[in-house]
Amino acid sequence: MKKAKIHSKSLSRYLAVQAIFNQSFGFDQKQIEKEFVTHNDFEFHIDSDFDFDKKKFDKVFFKKIFNNVFEKEDFICDLISNHLQENWTLKRLPKVLQALLRVAISEMITYPQTSMGIIITEYLMLAESFSIEKENNFINAILDKIHQKLEIHE
Repeated sequence: MKKAKIHSKSLSRYLAVQAIFNQSFGFDQKQIEKEFVTHNDFEFHIDSDFDFDKKKFDKVFFKKIFNNVFEKEDFICDLISNHLQENWTLKRLPKVLQALLRVAISEMITYPQTSMGIIITEYLMLAESFSIEKENNFINAILDKIHQKLEIHE
């Protein structure tokens, strides 16, 4: 069975989530970016039917959504926190789920012209690759609510 090629932006999204996840353990933002963009020093630890060509990912797209997570960190974290149930906090969410949401919201802010359907579909597929697919209803709901809030303020 032939593996499907994955789009360069999809790969960039995956790598941005992986990079933000790495940062959550105290790794330096600039060092992570350098390792991913300059050295292509990353591993793929996923089960998928996609063929990844790590040298052809969209570096510009990756850098924009990755760096925007830090530039808009307070805003992004507030958006997530404000859409959690009362007994939940951002820090209580698993680190990989935090990373996925932060990158998805960064993309919504950086590229508001991108279809919400594309963004949600991409990040739900990423949730599966990170084995957090049981959170898909939560991810879908929170991203949809945040998108609606962002549209109101545009």
